[in-house]
Amino acid sequence: MNDLKEIKNFGPYMVKVMNLIRIYSREELMASDYKKIKKDLIKAGVNPHPNIFYSIEMGLQNKRWNEITSVEKKEIKKILADIK
Repeated sequence: MNDLKEIKNFGPYMVKVMNLIRIYSREELMASDYKKIKKDLIKAGVNPHPNIFYSIEMGLQNKRWNEITSVEKKEIKKILADIK
């Protein structure tokens, strides 16, 4: 079951991107991590823009993507920067 569309911030684009990297459910998303997601996005030819990760983070907290704090942004950017 593809319940990703039920996650806040997950419109058709986010669902499509997650499906490209074989994430089809909230459970599969929760079982993954940002390092794996970034690597898989790159392999799939998708630019791993920080906004994708902001949407994931806030969606899993049931908040709108633009409610992300500067601290959360910094943490996510640090994680993403460490991945080549």
